[in-house]
Amino acid sequence: MQARILTSLILLSALAACGKEESAPPPATETQPAAVAEAPAAAPAAEPSPADAAMERGRIKYGSICAGCHGKNGEGMGIFPKVAGKPAQELAAKLRDYRAGKTLGEQTAMMAPNAQNLTDEEIDSLANFMTGLKG
Repeated sequence: MQARILTSLILLSALAACGKEESAPPPATETQPAAVAEAPAAAPAAEPSPADAAMERGRIKYGSICAGCHGKNGEGMGIFPKVAGKPAQELAAKLRDYRAGKTLGEQTAMMAPNAQNLTDEEIDSLANFMTGLKG
């Protein structure tokens, strides 16, 4: 019985030693530089410019409501015209007309619901994004 207790104590102390933290590194000396613990913090990521932020909003909106018909790169698909590279003013004017309920052609019934809930800012972001597409 005592041998069993002794074995258990040895095992417990071995297990306890496994969980001990390592000792701290020795302090820096003149020939040994201090640890890199005091390295300067990384600079925070720069805020995107308003133009970049607007372009990103246009990209997201295009992907969610336009790309399915006009193509991933604005190249046009089937009955849906190419929008890539067209002047932003032209694209924005058409979107505003669709939003206002104007009939602009055979696809008005498909375009009007997509444009109906767009804000002026979203229309401008979309138009600028589409102008930059290379479809």
